[in-house]
Amino acid sequence: MSHEPHPTQQKIDTVKDLTELLQQAKGIYLADFSGLNVEKTNELRNDLRKEQIIYKVIKNTLIRHACEEAGFKDLIQHLEGPTAVALSLDDPVSPVRVISEFGNKIEKDKKKPTIKAGILENSYVGADQVDKLKDIPTRDVLLSQILSCLQAPIAEFVGVLNEIVRSFVAVLQAIIDKKQAEGEA
Repeated sequence: MSHEPHPTQQKIDTVKDLTELLQQAKGIYLADFSGLNVEKTNELRNDLRKEQIIYKVIKNTLIRHACEEAGFKDLIQHLEGPTAVALSLDDPVSPVRVISEFGNKIEKDKKKPTIKAGILENSYVGADQVDKLKDIPTRDVLLSQILSCLQAPIAEFVGVLNEIVRSFVAVLQAIIDKKQAEGEA
């Protein structure tokens, strides 16, 4: 009679915690970090932490269980080899941007971290689509672009209103000047 090993409480807790994070995240990405030495891995972790991105290296079997429980079964096919989970609770694209920018800093002859696949706002994103995401501006940049688009017509409108008021005042002044000239004559 063979006994399957009973999962330790630590593994159960890890799956539970990861499942909760996956369910809360707006952007979830599986990254292959093989080829990075300890120094580069720590540098990547620091870059991600600065952007409030959670980065975890967990055994694929535990990630698989968390993905199943969270309802992200599309990711399971990508759980081969060294895998890290990068996720953001705020900006769904920030992990892609940070990992891409980090890869640009690595020498050309060295292996760069890559994103295998992800979940963007609860929708599966394959590796071919992930590369396109890195060029999407941040939320703050998009908001400032929208605001400047909205401000331009308003500024023009205010300018037109000011010109109307200036013209009206000029006409009134001309009438006053004319009446005063007629009164003096």
